[in-house]
Amino acid sequence: MDSVQCNSLRGPLLPPPPAGGRARHVDTRGLTGYNVSMETHRKGGKTIVLAATGASGARLAVRFLHLLLAHDSVSRVHFIPSDGFKLVALREDGLDAGAFLQGLPSDGTCPVHHEKELDAPVSSGSYPVDATVILPASMATVGAVASGAGRNLVHRAAEVALKEGRPLVVVPRETPLSLIHLRNLVRIKEAGATVAPFVPAFYQGPVSVEDLVDHFLMRLFDHLGLATTLSRRWS
Repeated sequence: MDSVQCNSLRGPLLPPPPAGGRARHVDTRGLTGYNVSMETHRKGGKTIVLAATGASGARLAVRFLHLLLAHDSVSRVHFIPSDGFKLVALREDGLDAGAFLQGLPSDGTCPVHHEKELDAPVSSGSYPVDATVILPASMATVGAVASGAGRNLVHRAAEVALKEGRPLVVVPRETPLSLIHLRNLVRIKEAGATVAPFVPAFYQGPVSVEDLVDHFLMRLFDHLGLATTLSRRWS
């Protein structure tokens, strides 16, 4: 399979799978705090749930997944791509979700779950997870989590994070926000979530879209307790 390309991001979103189906090496040249070798499961690292839903900004989830899989302190990423995410990724970036998912590591470091897989390990509070991120988060997803009326694995993973007192980072992608949207965001914040809208920072002197994306993703790493020098910080 050819590398999946996105014109607004540096190089391939994820490299093509090596022959024999072995775990890949993720290209993170220019980054520090990362170990590109993924031949073995990193014992003692964090387990992260990354859910991606049908809001604009699918490339944020793809880039973040790429970086999580390459990080020294992350041992496993449970990825939950919703059907809406797959559609947005195709429309925005021409990303074939089937080919992309097939190209993910097959060594157990990146289990992929369908949104209807309600019996997945991450649906239970007894399964150890260090943090959950919804990126991007549609306002329909935010509303379902805020009301406790979950209907799929994305909603359930968020509910588990809240009830277990684990970090939940929600990246809403909508503008302008209606009063209903705002109230739902307040509700999940009061329940313990971190609400982090994608707001580009310009003090870093960005020269490309990916500079803006990486600076924002650096802030998400901060909230997960993962060290990174992905972008320039204020000083």
